[in-house]
Amino acid sequence: MLRSIAGIIVGYLVFAVPSFLLFRLTHVDPHAPASLAFGIIAVVLGMMFALLAGYLGTAIARRRTMWVALTIAAILAAGAISSMIATGMNWSPIAALVCMAPASLAGGWLRIRQHQLDEKGDAS
Repeated sequence: MLRSIAGIIVGYLVFAVPSFLLFRLTHVDPHAPASLAFGIIAVVLGMMFALLAGYLGTAIARRRTMWVALTIAAILAAGAISSMIATGMNWSPIAALVCMAPASLAGGWLRIRQHQLDEKGDAS
């Protein structure tokens, strides 16, 4: 259970810290319109870090289920929805809800799939 909690925390931080730093260091308000180029870069980076978050969270938890990745995705989705409620519909939380939360699920799935393939290789 503690490994699952650690996986969720570490996984979320793997996504949240780079996202925070991206907006902070570029001085772009995530709740305001941004250039198309910045938006594309931010979404691609966000998806990469969300994928890594789901993968690492699941790996740390050492679980063969999607529970940890699903929890990370739910936290991302809840943050996006609360941001939309607080600031209105804009590109950043919509991208987090539509692209990044599913990417964290994909990361968890990749880790589980890798574990299954490793087990098959050990059985041969």
